[in-house]
Parts: sequence; structure tokens; C-alpha cells
Amino acid sequence: MKVLIVEDEIDARKVLQYLINELFPSLQIVGQTGSVSEAKQLILTSHPDLVFLDVQLEDGTGFDLLNDCSALGFQVIFTTAYSNFALNAIKYSAIDYILKPVNPDELKRAVEKVIKIKEKEVEYEMLKTVVKKQQNTAKISINTAEQTYMLPIDDIIRLEADGAYTTIITRDKRVVASKNIKYFENILPANLFVRPHQSHLVNKSFIAEINRRGKLLLLNNEEVPISFRKKSMIRNLLKNKL
Repeated sequence: MKVLIVEDEIDARKVLQYLINELFPSLQIVGQTGSVSEAKQLILTSHPDLVFLDVQLEDGTGFDLLNDCSALGFQVIFTTAYSNFALNAIKYSAIDYILKPVNPDELKRAVEKVIKIKEKEVEYEMLKTVVKKQQNTAKISINTAEQTYMLPIDDIIRLEADGAYTTIITRDKRVVASKNIKYFENILPANLFVRPHQSHLVNKSFIAEINRRGKLLLLNNEEVPISFRKKSMIRNLLKNKL
């Protein structure tokens, strides 16, 4: 985890650096400064996870810095000699507000809060990656008269009804399944597929546009009709896609 110290008193910076190195040797101190302007540059170049921030700085206040940079995603622990700014610090979602001289136990508890938050963020990103990977590799089983296919859902471009059967068009093959199109509409993810016509089910990611003929043009240059009652829904879908 990367740490930035923004403190106008050199001795106070040295104390913070010492305590951080002693209590959390795995943390990386990426910079130190006493000014708002330099802190902005350091935040933009070093992308810290945690900023130790004093209230009164050489060319402004810690709140001035947060007004310009709070959207950049770092956590804040105030370390200051001024007790009357604590309420304002809460408004800026600061993790903690530690009065100087810094108590090591208070500092330790505050940093541990940040570490827990970062761990949860990492877990969340890992979970999103796993879910996305599962979605991308999800397959459906298709039984035909000759064999059983395991088709990746992301490879399915569209499905076309043929009575009690359905033709499934993928990136590299056409498969005729002994199920009607309603069956596939029920089992395929509703957030990935749309039914623009009673005889057609289309993967949204393969839709290019509504062409001059009033039909859906797909990325593989195939056309799919749109029923009158579905035109408004399809137009809205394309607007949101853009």
C-alpha cells in the first residue's frame, strides 16, 4: 500500500515516517510535502492509497487539497494540532482524525482501518474478475439429432425459430436444436439477449444498428426483422448501448 505524507512541519513528517516504518514496514512511503500544490502533483504521479494530511499547510489547507483531489480514490487520515476541524474532516469521509503529538496506538488503529478497507476492495475486484470470467466462459448444452454441443454463450450471435426447432447461429457454426425458441429465451441471460421478433433472439453485443430497411443489422452483416411493437424497445436499447 502506498502512502503520502502531507505535513508542513519537517519534524512532524520525520515522526510520521518513523512510526509508519516501525509499525507497518510493508507500507511504501511514496512522498512527503508541506504544500497543497506539491501534494496535488504527488497524488497525480504516485497514486497513493493513503494520505496523512495536516489541516494547515504552507499554501492552503488540507481541505483545499481534498476539494481538488478527493475523487482520485485515496483514503485520508488527518494528523493535526487543531481539534476544531474534526467535524469538517468527517464530512470529507476521513478515516480518522489524530491530534499531534501522534500517539502510536492511535496511528496503528487508524492505519489498520485503511488496510481492512483496501483488502475488501481487492476482494471485490477479484470477485468481479471471477464473475466476469464465468460469464465469458459460460456454456449451454444443445442436443441435436446427431450429437450434443457445448456452445459458449458469448459465441452465440442469434437464434431463429423454425416451428418446434431452433437454429442457433454462432461465430463459426449453425446448430439446429430440438427445442423451440421460447425455451432458449428462458435459459439464456436476459441481460445479454433480446427478442426483437417472435422468431428471433439476438445477442445484444452483436447488434450494430437499425438499418434503412428498418431491420437489425448485426456485426456479421446478417439482418433480423423487428416487430412493430418491439421497435421502441430496440431503439432505446441502442441508445443506451451508445
